[in-house]
Amino acid sequence: MNWIKELLWVDGIGHSIFILAVTIAAGIQLGKIKIFGVSLGVTLVLFMGILLGHFGFRISPGILHFFKEFGLILFVFSVGMQVGPGFFASFKKEGMTLNMLAGGVVLLGVGITVIMHFVTHIPVATMVGIMSGAVTNTPGLGAAQQAYTDLFGTSDDTIALGYAVAYPLGVVGIILSMLFIRYVFRVNFKKETEIITYEENKQTNEAIPVSLIVKNPAVFNRSIAELSNLLHYCKFVISRILFDESKKIEIVSSNTLLHEKDKIFVINSSC
Repeated sequence: MNWIKELLWVDGIGHSIFILAVTIAAGIQLGKIKIFGVSLGVTLVLFMGILLGHFGFRISPGILHFFKEFGLILFVFSVGMQVGPGFFASFKKEGMTLNMLAGGVVLLGVGITVIMHFVTHIPVATMVGIMSGAVTNTPGLGAAQQAYTDLFGTSDDTIALGYAVAYPLGVVGIILSMLFIRYVFRVNFKKETEIITYEENKQTNEAIPVSLIVKNPAVFNRSIAELSNLLHYCKFVISRILFDESKKIEIVSSNTLLHEKDKIFVINSSC
């Protein structure tokens, strides 16, 4: 049974990985529990970490720093991969509005933080951690800790402490705010979803599959590349061709030649 004791209490890589695995697994499972139709999700992982830390479970500072930085990198990378495909497109449609809203939220949070600092005399470093937790901004916490270390050459545990204290209330506050807005303004999620879907479909050209027979003498014995140049104002892709003479179906390339009565399968949008 010594190995169990060492795994639980003896400082080392195995101990650290085990504690992290238990914390993450338990937090994720508890996060699936819904109360009044609402679940806290991965937020429970933070609560599990606080609980295990309260009962004396510790991870060596070096290993903890590695996992913290690595986890933050994975988190930011995942968010980037998720929003990346539509990031620049969103700026074209509502770029100014989104930037103004984002800037307003940041400035409002900073303003309230400065006011609370002067009113409560809580150190600025701690207030930055509280601000990051209140808006559930984990990358902001990492940036604040790194900036403090760069400026003063040492770390400040009160930044993470302020974050941990404010984060649960920040999550609960966001959930309660959404429920409040839903019931006060009587938001119909089904109707709102239909409106959003309709607006998105209006801005997207629908792909239209079409089967065509080559009858125009202007395209006889012309290649697909030449046809694309002639119809440069249309967006289309010719996928397959059924040659009238040989009755063979082939995948189209840029060098494929069109002949009279050949059948082609085209995917296009409105010209």
